[in-house]
Amino acid sequence: MSISKSMICKGCWQHMHMPIPIRGPLSIPFKLLGIKISRMNPNLCTICETMFTKVKRRKQIIIPATIFFADLRGYTKLSQGTASEEVVGMLHKFYDECAAAVWERDGIVNKFIGDAVLAIFNFPIMRDDHVRQAVIAATELQRKCSEKKKLMMINEDGKACPVGVGVGIHTGLASIGEVGTAYKDFTIIGPVVNMASRIQGAAKPGEILVTEEVYGQVEDLFPASASCAYQLKGIENPVKAYTLRS
Repeated sequence: MSISKSMICKGCWQHMHMPIPIRGPLSIPFKLLGIKISRMNPNLCTICETMFTKVKRRKQIIIPATIFFADLRGYTKLSQGTASEEVVGMLHKFYDECAAAVWERDGIVNKFIGDAVLAIFNFPIMRDDHVRQAVIAATELQRKCSEKKKLMMINEDGKACPVGVGVGIHTGLASIGEVGTAYKDFTIIGPVVNMASRIQGAAKPGEILVTEEVYGQVEDLFPASASCAYQLKGIENPVKAYTLRS
């Protein structure tokens, strides 16, 4: 996937109206000062990544956000008895495909958690259609991963085995900013994050599972989607979710 590249940091422009160059000759003085392209999204700078309190003048803010969790299915079982180089190579492919899909839709990759990825849409780059962008990113990820069985591992018998990806998406208000004192971490917290994680856990390999709040904003794209009530770990009442189908 070809990712569009901005010459200035989109986050700094939206939040501070400051054109911070991140590419081209004008970016050189900023790089000498330690301001570089962010690891969260190549169209952001490290001001967005490491100076949240200075930019927003608060440690935490409440925002409407869409949370995207993607996880490899069968990874733990297949990785047993598999050469470490093979495992690392497959993880790199998964991370690369996931990041590319998220970045192209103005999301950020907030964390790599073992064989899972946590992505956030609508901060620092704000979009009114962040829910749709997250869902489109998920469909692109699934398409790329299933294309020619792109994610493969060679098991202990020498057989090539495809590894599926499960995706869960939820949207709502969440708290984002710096967490911790001794070790500061930029992340997002709240029930919306927990719900997205639980929904992802219920998704089967190759599936995109979304909550009612998400489906209500993308129903026109996936009119044939089926719903089901899921009893999710840590959540008392069954949760209605949709498996997206074109």
